[in-house]
Amino acid sequence: AYLARLNWWTVEYGLVGDIKNPKIFGAGLLSSVGESYNAIFGNVKKLPLSLDCIEYSYDITEQQPQLFVAQDFNHLNQVLDEFIKGMAFYNGGISSMQKAINSESISTFKLDSGIEISGIPTEIIGEGKEEFFRFSGPVQICYKGKELEGHSGDYHNQGFSSPLCSNQIIDKISSTSEEEWVDIQFDSGIKLNGRLNSKLFNKNILLIASFSDCTISKNDQILFEPSWGIFDLACGTSVVSVYGGPSDIQSYLKFMDIELPNLEQPVYNYPDCKTDSLEYLYKEIKSMRDEKNIDRDKILDISSQIESTYPTEWLLRYEIMELISDFNINISDLYDQMKADILRISNEDIELQQSIQRAIQIIESSISDKNSRI
Repeated sequence: AYLARLNWWTVEYGLVGDIKNPKIFGAGLLSSVGESYNAIFGNVKKLPLSLDCIEYSYDITEQQPQLFVAQDFNHLNQVLDEFIKGMAFYNGGISSMQKAINSESISTFKLDSGIEISGIPTEIIGEGKEEFFRFSGPVQICYKGKELEGHSGDYHNQGFSSPLCSNQIIDKISSTSEEEWVDIQFDSGIKLNGRLNSKLFNKNILLIASFSDCTISKNDQILFEPSWGIFDLACGTSVVSVYGGPSDIQSYLKFMDIELPNLEQPVYNYPDCKTDSLEYLYKEIKSMRDEKNIDRDKILDISSQIESTYPTEWLLRYEIMELISDFNINISDLYDQMKADILRISNEDIELQQSIQRAIQIIESSISDKNSRI
Protein backbone atom coordinates (compact mmCIF):
# COMPACT_ATOMS: atom_id res chain seq x y z
CA ALA A 1 0.00 0.00 0.00
CA TYR A 2 2.84 2.40 0.84
CA LEU A 3 4.61 1.68 -2.45
CA ALA A 4 1.37 2.26 -4.36
CA ARG A 5 0.83 5.59 -2.62
CA LEU A 6 4.41 6.68 -3.21
CA ASN A 7 3.97 5.85 -6.90
CA TRP A 8 0.64 7.66 -7.04
CA TRP A 9 1.86 10.94 -5.52
CA THR A 10 5.00 11.04 -7.67
CA VAL A 11 4.96 9.05 -10.92
CA GLU A 12 1.22 9.53 -11.45
CA TYR A 13 0.32 12.80 -9.75
CA GLY A 14 3.64 14.48 -8.97
CA LEU A 15 4.46 18.17 -9.25
CA VAL A 16 7.95 19.67 -9.27
CA GLY A 17 9.48 23.11 -8.76
CA ASP A 18 8.35 26.17 -6.83
CA ILE A 19 5.37 25.23 -4.65
CA LYS A 20 3.64 28.49 -5.71
CA ASN A 21 4.24 27.84 -9.41
CA PRO A 22 4.92 24.12 -9.91
CA LYS A 23 5.23 22.11 -13.10
CA ILE A 24 3.54 18.78 -13.79
CA PHE A 25 5.52 15.57 -14.24
CA GLY A 26 2.99 12.94 -13.12
CA ALA A 27 1.62 10.84 -15.98
CA GLY A 28 -1.88 10.70 -14.48
CA LEU A 29 -2.10 14.48 -14.41
CA LEU A 30 -0.63 14.86 -17.88
CA SER A 31 -3.20 12.46 -19.31
CA SER A 32 -6.14 14.57 -18.13
CA VAL A 33 -6.34 18.08 -19.56
CA GLY A 34 -9.06 19.03 -17.07
CA GLU A 35 -7.33 17.77 -13.95
CA SER A 36 -3.93 19.08 -15.03
CA TYR A 37 -5.43 22.56 -15.40
CA ASN A 38 -7.17 22.27 -12.04
CA ALA A 39 -3.92 21.07 -10.42
CA ILE A 40 -2.17 24.31 -11.38
CA PHE A 41 -4.95 26.91 -11.40
CA GLY A 42 -7.63 25.34 -9.19
CA ASN A 43 -8.04 25.04 -5.44
CA VAL A 44 -5.95 21.89 -5.08
CA LYS A 45 -3.87 21.99 -1.89
CA LYS A 46 -0.16 21.78 -2.68
CA LEU A 47 2.15 20.26 -0.06
CA PRO A 48 5.94 19.95 -0.04
CA LEU A 49 6.89 16.38 -0.96
CA SER A 50 8.05 14.31 1.99
CA LEU A 51 7.75 10.72 3.09
CA ASP A 52 4.50 11.74 4.80
CA CYS A 53 2.80 11.37 1.39
CA ILE A 54 2.53 7.61 2.01
CA GLU A 55 0.02 8.36 4.78
CA TYR A 56 -2.40 9.85 2.21
CA SER A 57 -4.73 7.40 0.49
CA TYR A 58 -6.30 8.21 -2.87
CA ASP A 59 -9.45 7.66 -4.90
CA ILE A 60 -8.77 6.96 -8.57
CA THR A 61 -12.33 7.98 -9.52
CA GLU A 62 -12.05 11.54 -8.16
CA GLN A 63 -9.79 14.51 -8.71
CA GLN A 64 -7.19 14.66 -5.94
CA PRO A 65 -7.77 17.15 -3.09
CA GLN A 66 -4.03 17.60 -2.50
CA LEU A 67 -0.84 17.10 -4.50
CA PHE A 68 2.82 16.96 -3.49
CA VAL A 69 5.56 19.17 -4.94
CA ALA A 70 9.20 18.05 -5.13
CA GLN A 71 11.69 20.91 -5.15
CA ASP A 72 13.56 19.15 -7.97
CA PHE A 73 14.34 15.58 -8.98
CA ASN A 74 17.27 15.38 -6.56
CA HIS A 75 14.77 16.11 -3.78
CA LEU A 76 12.49 13.38 -5.18
CA ASN A 77 15.38 10.89 -5.09
CA GLN A 78 16.12 11.83 -1.49
CA VAL A 79 12.54 10.98 -0.51
CA LEU A 80 12.77 7.68 -2.37
CA ASP A 81 16.06 6.86 -0.62
CA GLU A 82 14.46 7.65 2.73
CA PHE A 83 11.62 5.25 1.92
CA ILE A 84 14.06 2.51 0.86
CA LYS A 85 15.88 2.75 4.19
CA GLY A 86 12.66 1.84 5.98
CA MET A 87 11.87 -1.19 3.83
CA ALA A 88 12.15 -4.77 5.03
CA PHE A 89 14.47 -5.84 2.21
CA TYR A 90 16.90 -3.09 3.24
CA ASN A 91 16.78 -3.59 7.00
CA GLY A 92 16.03 -7.24 7.73
CA GLY A 93 15.77 -8.08 11.41
CA ILE A 94 12.87 -9.17 13.53
CA SER A 95 10.52 -6.29 12.62
CA SER A 96 10.93 -7.06 8.91
CA MET A 97 10.33 -10.76 9.56
CA GLN A 98 7.12 -9.87 11.38
CA LYS A 99 5.96 -7.86 8.35
CA ALA A 100 6.42 -10.97 6.20
CA ILE A 101 4.39 -13.06 8.67
CA ASN A 102 1.64 -10.44 8.66
CA SER A 103 1.53 -10.56 4.86
CA GLU A 104 0.56 -14.27 4.96
CA SER A 105 2.24 -14.68 1.58
CA ILE A 106 5.37 -16.20 0.09
CA SER A 107 8.40 -14.30 1.38
CA THR A 108 12.16 -14.74 1.56
CA PHE A 109 14.48 -14.40 4.56
CA LYS A 110 18.08 -13.77 3.55
CA LEU A 111 20.78 -14.59 6.12
CA ASP A 112 24.16 -12.87 6.37
CA SER A 113 25.79 -16.05 5.00
CA GLY A 114 23.88 -15.60 1.71
CA ILE A 115 21.38 -18.38 2.42
CA GLU A 116 17.80 -17.51 1.32
CA ILE A 117 14.76 -19.32 2.71
CA SER A 118 11.51 -18.88 0.74
CA GLY A 119 8.00 -19.92 1.74
CA ILE A 120 5.24 -18.62 4.00
CA PRO A 121 6.77 -17.56 7.34
CA THR A 122 4.61 -18.41 10.35
CA GLU A 123 6.61 -17.92 13.55
CA ILE A 124 9.53 -16.00 15.05
CA ILE A 125 11.07 -16.50 18.46
CA GLY A 126 13.10 -13.66 19.90
CA GLU A 127 12.78 -10.39 21.74
CA GLY A 128 14.54 -7.53 20.03
CA LYS A 129 16.63 -9.93 17.90
CA GLU A 130 15.67 -12.93 15.82
CA GLU A 131 16.51 -16.28 17.49
CA PHE A 132 14.40 -18.84 15.62
CA PHE A 133 12.03 -18.81 12.64
CA ARG A 134 9.58 -21.21 11.07
CA PHE A 135 8.02 -21.50 7.59
CA SER A 136 5.09 -23.60 6.43
CA GLY A 137 5.75 -25.75 3.35
CA PRO A 138 6.67 -25.94 0.62
CA VAL A 139 9.97 -24.17 1.33
CA GLN A 140 12.84 -23.47 -1.04
CA ILE A 141 16.42 -22.85 0.12
CA CYS A 142 18.73 -20.89 -2.17
CA TYR A 143 22.14 -19.30 -2.26
CA LYS A 144 22.46 -15.99 -4.06
CA GLY A 145 19.21 -16.49 -5.97
CA LYS A 146 19.83 -20.09 -7.06
CA GLU A 147 18.03 -23.06 -5.51
CA LEU A 148 20.41 -25.42 -3.70
CA GLU A 149 20.42 -28.99 -4.90
CA GLY A 150 18.32 -31.18 -2.61
CA HIS A 151 16.56 -28.21 -0.99
CA SER A 152 13.57 -27.61 -3.24
CA GLY A 153 9.94 -27.23 -2.24
CA ASP A 154 9.47 -30.94 -2.92
CA TYR A 155 12.00 -31.86 -0.22
CA HIS A 156 10.89 -29.22 2.30
CA ASN A 157 7.22 -29.77 1.55
CA GLN A 158 6.27 -29.91 5.24
CA GLY A 159 7.99 -26.62 6.07
CA PHE A 160 11.30 -25.49 7.46
CA SER A 161 12.61 -24.03 10.72
CA SER A 162 15.98 -23.02 12.09
CA PRO A 163 17.61 -21.13 14.95
CA LEU A 164 20.11 -18.39 14.17
CA CYS A 165 23.72 -19.26 14.94
CA SER A 166 26.72 -17.40 16.30
CA ASN A 167 30.07 -17.37 14.52
CA GLN A 168 31.47 -19.62 17.25
CA ILE A 169 28.75 -22.23 16.61
CA ILE A 170 29.33 -22.10 12.85
CA ASP A 171 33.07 -22.58 13.44
CA LYS A 172 32.37 -25.50 15.77
CA ILE A 173 30.13 -27.27 13.24
CA SER A 174 32.62 -26.56 10.42
CA SER A 175 35.37 -28.37 12.35
CA THR A 176 33.16 -31.27 13.49
CA SER A 177 33.40 -34.53 11.55
CA GLU A 178 30.32 -36.08 10.01
CA GLU A 179 28.61 -38.80 12.10
CA GLU A 180 29.79 -37.14 15.33
CA TRP A 181 27.25 -36.39 18.04
CA VAL A 182 26.82 -32.64 18.65
CA ASP A 183 25.45 -30.71 21.62
CA ILE A 184 24.99 -27.02 20.92
CA GLN A 185 23.83 -24.30 23.29
CA PHE A 186 22.75 -21.17 21.40
CA ASP A 187 23.07 -17.70 22.92
CA SER A 188 19.26 -17.48 22.89
CA GLY A 189 18.95 -20.49 25.22
CA ILE A 190 17.95 -22.84 22.40
CA LYS A 191 19.59 -26.26 22.57
CA LEU A 192 20.38 -28.62 19.69
CA ASN A 193 21.33 -32.27 20.17
CA GLY A 194 21.88 -34.58 17.22
CA ARG A 195 24.21 -36.50 14.94
CA LEU A 196 25.88 -34.42 12.22
CA ASN A 197 24.99 -36.06 8.92
CA SER A 198 26.41 -33.69 6.33
CA LYS A 199 27.64 -30.17 5.68
CA LEU A 200 27.08 -27.99 2.64
CA PHE A 201 29.76 -25.38 1.88
CA ASN A 202 30.22 -22.73 -0.76
CA LYS A 203 33.79 -21.44 -1.03
CA ASN A 204 34.52 -22.35 2.59
CA ILE A 205 31.28 -20.73 3.79
CA LEU A 206 29.11 -23.21 5.72
CA LEU A 207 25.56 -22.89 4.41
CA ILE A 208 23.64 -25.86 5.78
CA ALA A 209 24.39 -28.50 8.40
CA SER A 210 22.09 -31.55 8.44
CA PHE A 211 21.41 -33.60 11.59
CA SER A 212 19.70 -36.92 12.31
CA ASP A 213 18.18 -37.97 15.68
CA CYS A 214 17.91 -34.26 16.33
CA THR A 215 16.07 -32.50 19.11
CA ILE A 216 15.80 -28.72 19.37
CA SER A 217 14.26 -27.12 22.41
CA LYS A 218 14.00 -23.92 24.37
CA ASN A 219 13.17 -24.38 28.04
CA ASP A 220 10.16 -26.74 27.96
CA GLN A 221 9.22 -25.99 24.34
CA ILE A 222 10.11 -28.59 21.71
CA LEU A 223 10.98 -26.89 18.42
CA PHE A 224 12.07 -30.02 16.54
CA GLU A 225 12.03 -33.70 17.43
CA PRO A 226 13.72 -36.79 15.89
CA SER A 227 10.48 -38.28 14.51
CA TRP A 228 10.20 -35.34 12.13
CA GLY A 229 13.20 -36.59 10.12
CA ILE A 230 16.42 -34.85 9.12
CA PHE A 231 16.94 -31.38 10.56
CA ASP A 232 18.67 -28.82 8.30
CA LEU A 233 20.29 -25.94 10.13
CA ALA A 234 20.53 -22.72 8.11
CA CYS A 235 23.92 -21.34 9.05
CA GLY A 236 23.75 -17.59 9.53
CA THR A 237 23.95 -15.18 12.42
CA SER A 238 21.18 -12.78 11.38
CA VAL A 239 18.42 -12.08 8.86
CA VAL A 240 19.76 -9.17 6.80
CA SER A 241 16.92 -8.84 4.30
CA VAL A 242 13.25 -9.80 3.97
CA TYR A 243 11.36 -9.48 0.69
CA GLY A 244 8.24 -10.72 -1.04
CA GLY A 245 8.21 -13.74 -3.33
CA PRO A 246 10.63 -16.66 -3.72
CA SER A 247 14.36 -16.27 -4.27
CA ASP A 248 14.53 -18.58 -7.31
CA ILE A 249 11.09 -18.06 -8.82
CA GLN A 250 11.63 -20.30 -11.84
CA SER A 251 12.31 -23.29 -9.57
CA TYR A 252 9.43 -22.41 -7.24
CA LEU A 253 6.73 -21.57 -9.81
CA LYS A 254 5.03 -24.97 -9.62
CA PHE A 255 4.14 -24.25 -5.97
CA MET A 256 2.63 -20.84 -6.75
CA ASP A 257 -0.96 -20.23 -7.73
CA ILE A 258 -0.31 -17.48 -10.24
CA GLU A 259 -1.18 -16.89 -13.87
CA LEU A 260 1.94 -16.62 -15.99
CA PRO A 261 2.23 -13.89 -18.61
CA ASN A 262 1.87 -14.75 -22.27
CA LEU A 263 5.42 -15.43 -23.47
CA GLU A 264 4.51 -15.48 -27.16
CA GLN A 265 6.01 -12.63 -29.16
CA PRO A 266 3.21 -10.18 -29.98
CA VAL A 267 2.54 -9.19 -33.56
CA TYR A 268 2.33 -5.43 -33.98
CA ASN A 269 0.16 -3.87 -36.64
CA TYR A 270 1.54 -0.50 -37.63
CA PRO A 271 -0.82 2.00 -39.30
CA ASP A 272 -0.36 2.44 -43.02
CA CYS A 273 0.76 6.05 -43.34
CA LYS A 274 -1.14 6.73 -46.56
CA THR A 275 -1.36 10.25 -47.89
CA ASP A 276 -4.94 10.54 -46.63
CA SER A 277 -4.33 9.00 -43.17
CA LEU A 278 -4.63 11.07 -40.01
CA GLU A 279 -0.99 10.28 -39.08
CA TYR A 280 0.17 11.57 -42.45
CA LEU A 281 -1.81 14.80 -42.09
CA TYR A 282 -0.27 15.43 -38.66
CA LYS A 283 3.19 14.85 -40.14
CA GLU A 284 2.50 17.34 -42.93
CA ILE A 285 1.48 20.07 -40.47
CA LYS A 286 4.49 19.33 -38.26
CA SER A 287 6.84 19.41 -41.23
CA MET A 288 5.59 22.85 -42.31
CA ARG A 289 5.98 24.15 -38.75
CA ASP A 290 9.49 22.69 -38.25
CA GLU A 291 10.78 23.83 -41.61
CA LYS A 292 8.94 27.18 -41.50
CA ASN A 293 7.89 26.43 -45.05
CA ILE A 294 4.18 27.25 -45.13
CA ASP A 295 2.25 25.96 -48.13
CA ARG A 296 -1.13 27.69 -48.25
CA ASP A 297 -2.59 25.29 -50.81
CA LYS A 298 -1.45 22.26 -48.78
CA ILE A 299 -3.15 23.65 -45.68
CA LEU A 300 -6.39 24.08 -47.63
CA ASP A 301 -6.07 20.53 -48.98
CA ILE A 302 -5.49 19.07 -45.50
CA SER A 303 -8.47 21.02 -44.18
CA SER A 304 -10.63 19.58 -46.92
CA GLN A 305 -9.52 16.03 -46.07
CA ILE A 306 -10.31 16.58 -42.39
CA GLU A 307 -13.76 17.86 -43.27
CA SER A 308 -14.61 14.87 -45.46
CA THR A 309 -12.88 12.04 -43.54
CA TYR A 310 -12.40 13.12 -39.90
CA PRO A 311 -15.42 15.23 -38.93
CA THR A 312 -14.82 14.81 -35.15
CA GLU A 313 -11.03 15.43 -35.22
CA TRP A 314 -10.43 18.56 -33.14
CA LEU A 315 -6.72 18.55 -32.34
CA LEU A 316 -5.52 18.73 -35.96
CA ARG A 317 -7.96 21.56 -36.59
CA TYR A 318 -6.46 23.34 -33.59
CA GLU A 319 -2.93 22.82 -34.94
CA ILE A 320 -4.00 24.41 -38.22
CA MET A 321 -5.36 27.38 -36.26
CA GLU A 322 -2.00 27.67 -34.47
CA LEU A 323 -0.15 27.48 -37.77
CA ILE A 324 -2.29 30.23 -39.29
CA SER A 325 -1.75 32.39 -36.19
CA ASP A 326 1.98 31.77 -35.72
CA PHE A 327 2.91 32.44 -39.33
CA ASN A 328 0.28 35.12 -39.98
CA ILE A 329 -1.16 33.23 -42.96
CA ASN A 330 -3.91 35.08 -44.75
CA ILE A 331 -6.64 32.43 -44.55
CA SER A 332 -8.92 34.07 -42.02
CA ASP A 333 -12.03 32.29 -43.31
CA LEU A 334 -10.35 28.93 -42.71
CA TYR A 335 -9.32 29.97 -39.17
CA ASP A 336 -12.92 30.94 -38.37
CA GLN A 337 -14.22 27.67 -39.83
CA MET A 338 -11.73 25.56 -37.83
CA LYS A 339 -12.69 27.44 -34.64
CA ALA A 340 -16.41 26.91 -35.23
CA ASP A 341 -15.88 23.21 -35.94
CA ILE A 342 -13.81 22.71 -32.77
CA LEU A 343 -16.34 24.44 -30.56
CA ARG A 344 -19.12 22.34 -32.10
CA ILE A 345 -17.20 19.10 -31.52
CA SER A 346 -16.43 20.03 -27.91
CA ASN A 347 -20.09 20.63 -27.02
CA GLU A 348 -20.43 16.96 -26.08
CA ASP A 349 -17.59 17.01 -23.51
CA ILE A 350 -17.58 19.80 -20.94
CA GLU A 351 -14.00 19.13 -19.78
CA LEU A 352 -12.73 19.12 -23.37
CA GLN A 353 -14.75 22.25 -24.10
CA GLN A 354 -13.15 24.14 -21.21
CA SER A 355 -9.68 23.09 -22.30
CA ILE A 356 -10.30 24.09 -25.92
CA GLN A 357 -11.70 27.46 -24.89
CA ARG A 358 -8.59 28.14 -22.81
CA ALA A 359 -6.38 27.10 -25.73
CA ILE A 360 -8.24 29.36 -28.16
CA GLN A 361 -7.83 32.25 -25.73
CA ILE A 362 -4.05 31.69 -25.84
CA ILE A 363 -4.01 31.84 -29.65
CA GLU A 364 -6.24 34.89 -29.82
CA SER A 365 -4.26 36.71 -27.11
CA SER A 366 -1.19 36.10 -29.26
CA ILE A 367 -2.99 37.45 -32.34
CA SER A 368 -4.12 40.50 -30.38
CA ASP A 369 -0.55 41.17 -29.18
CA LYS A 370 0.76 40.97 -32.75
CA ASN A 371 -1.91 43.36 -34.02
CA SER A 372 -1.21 45.86 -31.23
CA ARG A 373 2.50 45.86 -32.09
CA ILE A 374 1.68 46.48 -35.73
